[in-house]
Amino acid sequence: MATATEFIAHVDKVDGVAGCLLVRNDGTLLGQTIDDPEMYSTLVVISGGCANGVMESVGFSYCRHLSYSRESKNHFYVFPIDKFLLGVAQHPDCYVPDMLESVYRLIGRVSTSQSAVPGKEV
Repeated sequence: MATATEFIAHVDKVDGVAGCLLVRNDGTLLGQTIDDPEMYSTLVVISGGCANGVMESVGFSYCRHLSYSRESKNHFYVFPIDKFLLGVAQHPDCYVPDMLESVYRLIGRVSTSQSAVPGKEV
């Protein structure tokens, strides 16, 4: 099991990632490598609520990610992970499918079956 800091460090090293943050569903910021984490953490928490609402209303079992397109091509992605949310800003010149696949692999390697793990572990 990785700590939030270790997980964020791994995600931040993915080719195409310009920065990231990890937030609990309750809005608690667990780690970040992105500028203005307060603004992004609010966006991430609101997005997590929207994803849950869509899943419940439409009957989807889960949501892999939500994306926000920007004119600057620095798109932003929100990945629901059990009781956590990962926000990722992309570099404008990256190949998005490879970046997303790398992030999915990292998410798949962390265990988040416990809702409140001491030491901010995810």
